Amino acid sequence: MTTKCKSATARMIRSTRVLLLLACGLGAMASSSAAQPSDDAPWFGVTMPPVFEPHVPPVIVGDRGVAPAVVPPGEEAFTALTGDALRADLGAIVQFSRTSREQRELGSGQLWGRITGFPSGHDTVSWAARQFEDAGIDDVRRQPFYQTDGSEFWLPLSWEMRLVGDPVFGAGTQDLVLTTAMPLAPSEVPPEGLVAPLVHVGFGTAAELAQIDVRGKVAVLHVTPQGHLVFERGAAVPRARALFERGAVGVINVIDLPGNERARDFSNCGGPCFNLGGRDGRFLETVMDRAAEAGALDRMRIRMSLETTRRSGLSAHNAIAVIPGSERPDETIIVNAHADAWFDGAGDNGDGLAVLVGLARHFATEADPPRRTLVFVASAGHHSPGMNGPRNFVAMNPTFAESAVLALNIEHVAQRNLSPARSVADDGYREFVADAGEAPIVAGVSNEAPFLENLFRRGVERYGTNFVSGPSTMASGEGGGYRSLEVAIVTTMQAPPLYHTSGEVPEVISVPGLERMARFLAFFLKQVDVAPREQLNP
Repeated sequence: MTTKCKSATARMIRSTRVLLLLACGLGAMASSSAAQPSDDAPWFGVTMPPVFEPHVPPVIVGDRGVAPAVVPPGEEAFTALTGDALRADLGAIVQFSRTSREQRELGSGQLWGRITGFPSGHDTVSWAARQFEDAGIDDVRRQPFYQTDGSEFWLPLSWEMRLVGDPVFGAGTQDLVLTTAMPLAPSEVPPEGLVAPLVHVGFGTAAELAQIDVRGKVAVLHVTPQGHLVFERGAAVPRARALFERGAVGVINVIDLPGNERARDFSNCGGPCFNLGGRDGRFLETVMDRAAEAGALDRMRIRMSLETTRRSGLSAHNAIAVIPGSERPDETIIVNAHADAWFDGAGDNGDGLAVLVGLARHFATEADPPRRTLVFVASAGHHSPGMNGPRNFVAMNPTFAESAVLALNIEHVAQRNLSPARSVADDGYREFVADAGEAPIVAGVSNEAPFLENLFRRGVERYGTNFVSGPSTMASGEGGGYRSLEVAIVTTMQAPPLYHTSGEVPEVISVPGLERMARFLAFFLKQVDVAPREQLNP
């Protein structure tokens, strides 16, 4: 049987099981009050999920190190590009996020990060500007911009997802707060909260929903990401919206990711919508199974509360460092990394910003100055509506925009690769473990220029960077803000499972991977600097 067939068969078996369990639960509604729990312990004896902890790796990070960085002959003196130097910058960047939590910048402290429009975002970009100045770059600019009219930034201030206890689920069963719940924009809940029965809908496909009544209930939707959550938006969001159209009063996305973490992705689900971490989700689904077996599924209740705000009229700034070209100053190479992040954001985009700062230091001290003008941009607004840093840079710097020959976007580039571990948690959840390399990195070249594509091949050979083997025209993330330049947009970007989650802590970043990427990009920029323009934009 092929892998594809096995996958389809497994999904069919799971879907059928869910439908049968729900049918048993609905058929036993009249007698459920007399149902006996399968275990005398609370919640049918199911192992309780761990309480969420901030700033803690959700995976096993052992003491076996990452494969060391390769330093080609002649690059030993490039001290600004060493892993230790970049790790120190990453620590400083992540601290801005942690300070935002300590100071409860966004309400209760359940959500934190380096948020554009708030002090944490401002302080991060200001730090980048100071690093540029301390590197000896004479032309450093702090360029303010403002949220576009009509844009609103929806933010959750505090929330709770409480599974309602009932003695029928086992003696001593009490309410249980699922601590990894994460509300999604622009969810709203009545001031008095939302209390409703639960119904499991599997993956939410049309076949699964054909015989499930979700009216007046909170639907539990299982999401197994193929990589990271961005890849699931096209399926999960329409399925959530379909559930609301069928009469659901809420949706819980069980995010089948490593550990027990908060995941901030998906939006516009059509109603009150929350993500739930992997082990919290495992607990909820297992208890629902036990309740169905005991004929007590109709007694499953969830209570959700949520306080939100909407902000407009926000302000931000980009930090820009200009190193003039010695021979062709009227031709510009733009190098961008966004500074803002959700949660610790060590991977999105602390590692990219650290590499950007290291590259600026490196080129500021190079004995041979670049021939073309290099413009380093620490951009704001990546996660804040109406505040796109690259687009504002282009609008505010027409000279650089008109003279650009290439734009390079550095965006999450050094997270460690994760593999399923043999160990299993107490609740049966499969752990993940970091291995000796970095997660695969996509190398996007928007115009498919052969010269640029070949530089990525040389990067694998020269530095051991873990670029995927196939070419891509991707210009996602900050790269999209430079499309109006109509020149090559080059993007380096990973798609690991911890992206957009609280699990992006410094421990899951590869220090040799930081160095690998920084050394490769220094090499890349030097090759671009001397290449004829027609090779960059054929």
